[in-house]
Amino acid sequence: MSWISSHESKHVIIQELPIIGNNFEQFYDSIWSISQLPATTLELCRLRLAQLHNSEVDWQQQHQPIDQQKRDALAHWDSSTVFTPAEKACIEFTELYAMDVAAISDQQADAVKQHHDDAGLVALIEALGVFNGMTRLSLLWQVSDTDPLNSGSETHGE
Repeated sequence: MSWISSHESKHVIIQELPIIGNNFEQFYDSIWSISQLPATTLELCRLRLAQLHNSEVDWQQQHQPIDQQKRDALAHWDSSTVFTPAEKACIEFTELYAMDVAAISDQQADAVKQHHDDAGLVALIEALGVFNGMTRLSLLWQVSDTDPLNSGSETHGE
């Protein structure tokens, strides 16, 4: 049970917030269909944020199907051979975003743009803002379940 609600589901808690509710769910679902980045790359970045923030709830969720080998190697993505150069550029950017946005260099931004252009970099930054916020809400609200918005068995954007 969260301190903000008697529910243990981010989805239900958000639905209880009258100004956010359905609009947020539609917005969140739309992230998975942005054309500038593959949804699987976004999922890898979301999962890496969950790891960095030690959010087991967010780590257990699945929004897009990810190869288990990649999921298992995510903590050591930089030395792993299972990730593409484009995925590595986005995961590296994600790590820096999580630790210190000001530490992101032009070189790291250019690495993302090399694979996904300027629009892809902007899309990644926007998605990371949402993912980071949702992961922090999981921790702040002390949610403990996987819910419809963040299900471990459902995927969004299909």
